[in-house]
Amino acid sequence: MRDLIQLKQSTQAALCLECGKCSTMCPLARFGGFSAARMMSIQDPEAEIDGHAAAVQRCLTCGACEVRCPQGVRYTEFILGLRPELPENSRWSCPHGAVFQESARWAAEGSVNGRNTAWLEDDLIVAEEGEVGLFVGCLPLFDVVFGSELDVRMVEIARSAVRLLNHLGIEPVVVADERCCGHDLLWSGEEGTFEKLVVANTTAFQERGVRHLLTTCAECCRTWSLDYPRYVESYQPRVQHISEFLAERVESNELRFRDVGERGAMTFHDPCRLGRQLGVFDAPRTVMASLPGSEVVEMEKSGADAQCCGTPGFIQCNRDSRRLQAQRLESAAATGATKMVTACPKCLIHFRCAQAEDRLNERQGAAELQIEDLTVVAASLLMTKSETEKDLPSKS
Repeated sequence: MRDLIQLKQSTQAALCLECGKCSTMCPLARFGGFSAARMMSIQDPEAEIDGHAAAVQRCLTCGACEVRCPQGVRYTEFILGLRPELPENSRWSCPHGAVFQESARWAAEGSVNGRNTAWLEDDLIVAEEGEVGLFVGCLPLFDVVFGSELDVRMVEIARSAVRLLNHLGIEPVVVADERCCGHDLLWSGEEGTFEKLVVANTTAFQERGVRHLLTTCAECCRTWSLDYPRYVESYQPRVQHISEFLAERVESNELRFRDVGERGAMTFHDPCRLGRQLGVFDAPRTVMASLPGSEVVEMEKSGADAQCCGTPGFIQCNRDSRRLQAQRLESAAATGATKMVTACPKCLIHFRCAQAEDRLNERQGAAELQIEDLTVVAASLLMTKSETEKDLPSKS
C-alpha cells in the first residue's frame, strides 16, 4: 500500500472540512449512497480500502466536486491514487466485455493489429514526419464495436480532422503503429500497463519529429497533457484538443465556413476531461459560433458546472449512468436546440447508446435530438477553394 498520508497531502484531501459542498455538485450524490467526503476520511487503508472499493469505483471522476471545494481538494487525483490499491476480488467488471481494456493491454505488449491508416480517403494528405501530429486513438476500434449498433462512424472524426488541417495547409503526421492512449487502464488502476503505452506512443511521435500534437478526443487530450508527463519527462510536445487549434484559426480569420442557410440551434456538451480538467471551455464555442446559420444556446448546467455524461470512459455503465444521460439529453432538448454537439467521442457514444435504448424500450417523453461531434460538424461546412478565394477582399 502506497503512503496514504502522502496521497492525502499531495491532493489536499487532508484539508477536507467535510462541509458537504462537494455533494451539492456531485451528480451521484443525488441518487444516494455516495459521498466524496466520506472516502477522504479513510485512515487505515489496509483495513478500510476493501470496504470502500465500491465507492472508489463508483466515482465518475468528473471533477464536479472540485468546482465548489473551499479547500481546493483535488478529489479526482485522490481517487486515481486509490484505485491501484483495490483488491482484485473487489474490482468491477468493465462493460462491453472489457474489449477496450483488452485491446489496450495487447497494444501495450506490442500488438497493433488493426491500427493502420486504411481509414484515410484518397483526398486526405498526411505526412510521415513533421512538426504537427494527429493522435487518432481508438476511433477505428469504436467503429468496429459500435458502428452498426449505434449508427456511428467514428473514423469520420479522424477524417474530418485531417480534412480541416489540410484545408489550413497542414499535412499532419499520422502514426500507423500508435497505441491506445491508455486512459481507461490508468483510471482502472493498471499503472504498469499504462506506462508501457506511454513509452510506446511518445517514442513513436518523437521519432517522427512531432512537437505539436492534436487530438479529437477529450480523454486522449487530458491523458497526453496531464498524465504522460508524469511517466516520460524527455518528450513533452505541445498538446491541444483540435477545438483549441481551430478556434485560434477562426480568431485569426484563417478558417471560415460556408453559409448553407438556417441550420437551427445547437448546444454544447462540455466533456469533463476537456472542460473542468483541462480548462477548455471557450474554444469549442468559438468554433460553433463561427458556423453560419446556427445559434449556440447553453444548457442550464454548462461550462464548469456542466453535468457529466454519466460514464467515465468504458470503465463502468449502470443505472446511474442511464439516469444521468437522460437528464443531460432532456436539458439539451429544453434549450430548443435540435443538435447537441460534443468534443469527446466517448460522450457521443454514451448519448447515442442512451437514445438507442430509449427507442428499443419505447420510452415515452425521451428527448430526441441529434448528437454530433464538433470536428465532423466543422469539416462538413468547410469552404471550397473557389469559395474562399471569392470571399477574400480584392487587392487594389
